[in-house]
Amino acid sequence: MAIIKTDAILLKKTQLRETSLIIDFFTEESGKIKGVLKGVRCPEPQFGALYEVFTLDRIVFYEKKNKDLFIISQCELIDFFPELRESLEKLGYASYFTELIDLAVESGEKNKAIFKLLLDSLRILSEPGSAKRLTRVFEIKLLKELGLMPGLKSCVSCGKEVATGKAGFSIIGGGILCRDCFKSDPKVRPILAGTLNFIEHVSVTPMDKISRIKVSTDVGRELERVMADFLSFHINRKFKSIEFLQEVGAL
Repeated sequence: MAIIKTDAILLKKTQLRETSLIIDFFTEESGKIKGVLKGVRCPEPQFGALYEVFTLDRIVFYEKKNKDLFIISQCELIDFFPELRESLEKLGYASYFTELIDLAVESGEKNKAIFKLLLDSLRILSEPGSAKRLTRVFEIKLLKELGLMPGLKSCVSCGKEVATGKAGFSIIGGGILCRDCFKSDPKVRPILAGTLNFIEHVSVTPMDKISRIKVSTDVGRELERVMADFLSFHINRKFKSIEFLQEVGAL
């Protein structure tokens, strides 16, 4: 039985008993884990922050082989991201980040790049700037890390290079189609060259430089539709956070 100490972002929590919680974390060292935290007795507000969604904590847990539920022995708060909790819009997008990772990433898959992406995104979201643009960046970079990045250079059906402005986008095929292959997907849609350029550019741009990336209104709207449909099809889950964002008028 290994003892692991790692930074972790809280994805969701469930009350197990009066004094115990089941918590899903995305950890820097071990990927997504589910653990039991015992001895939680109606924490005071300042300590209750430890157990809020998308807090950054430092945890110690006992890793057992062939076990899906670990014992968390320590949980220390590092960052509560208070700026996010002052805005319903930012709260909704932060919840979307954590929910997307929870639904898209399998338990036990170690991926420090995804941990860093989530942490960087929460920190950037805490600053002034466009939450929608950051969300598109987050989605694109997560797709890349998951191996689901859309094919943008050549036709995903025949492999032929496609000239700018002559491509359609196939949600089912996972990328662009040339005009000769449109028949392979009756739901193929037109897509702006600027949208394809944005996706490609974001996929290779470091997070500390994304504030320099600009997007037009038309491209931004198309990106939102394309990413929503692409994620819905390839992850095949419903997002509660999307419903919340719609309710507060952020979508």
